[in-house]
Amino acid sequence: FIYQRSALNAYAGIAFAMKKNLPFVLEYNGSEIWIAKNWGKGKISRLPLSEKIERLTFEKANLITCVSKPLKQQLIEMGIEEDKIIVTPNGVNTDMYRPDIDGEEIRKKYHIGKEKLVIGFIGTFGAWHGAEILAEAYVGLHKRYPNTHLMMIGDGLRMAQVREIIEKNQMESAVTLTGIVPQKDGALYLAACDVLASPTVKNPDGTPFFGSPTKLFEYMAMGKAIVASAIDQMAEILEDGETALLTQPGDVGEVEAAIARLIEDEKMRQHLGKHARIKVCREYTWAIHTQKIVDALRKIMVE
Repeated sequence: FIYQRSALNAYAGIAFAMKKNLPFVLEYNGSEIWIAKNWGKGKISRLPLSEKIERLTFEKANLITCVSKPLKQQLIEMGIEEDKIIVTPNGVNTDMYRPDIDGEEIRKKYHIGKEKLVIGFIGTFGAWHGAEILAEAYVGLHKRYPNTHLMMIGDGLRMAQVREIIEKNQMESAVTLTGIVPQKDGALYLAACDVLASPTVKNPDGTPFFGSPTKLFEYMAMGKAIVASAIDQMAEILEDGETALLTQPGDVGEVEAAIARLIEDEKMRQHLGKHARIKVCREYTWAIHTQKIVDALRKIMVE
């Protein structure tokens, strides 16, 4: 079979599948057309053609695997057959991301002392990631807990806003902005942190958050304490007080309070990290994710 991730004007997979009469599986993480309209820069040059290509891949796919329930509902509302759509959240390689990795090398690289409690974030600083929410929350945290450090890994759309918050509050010495790092080194950077944050915000147009943040599963696999937004899939996967501390999306005060609770409570950090690791290993590895897709395709092709 042919497997392709949906992307703007991505036509090669379905064209080859149709030519060779092979089953076609489409991975759907969200409409690139919608993302370009709402979060992108400028207009799509040939929008009608892009929309036709996207529609063709939806209609001709034998199986569509969505990373979240809102995406499945979106396709159903567009008239795509529900029977060929499954929901398979993203996952993680639990051998690559694991609790026993030593982050001391990264701490030394950025001159972060062993005595510092490090709050971490990794991502592309997208419009929905809430990187600026975390930066704002750290303003109050740093004043209350000067023996902490904020490490933000990645770069992107909201970086300028994050830098502005840091500079305005003169926190440069307490914050490390690593920029983009190689994917293979992601686990090393997360290992350098004690608390990991995913303060995802709501979609600006009021639609359900349709993402399945890969970093969420990486955080869980690292066995670290997590502070995350109680939003759609994240609220379904994480249990407040058991595998993470959940906060209202966009609420700086709640993010600050949740991280403060973890700064003060080492046993809570250990509890959350241990149970998050157990859950992700049982339910959200890439092997489990892949097997669900293969099983669903077999069932559809037999029927």
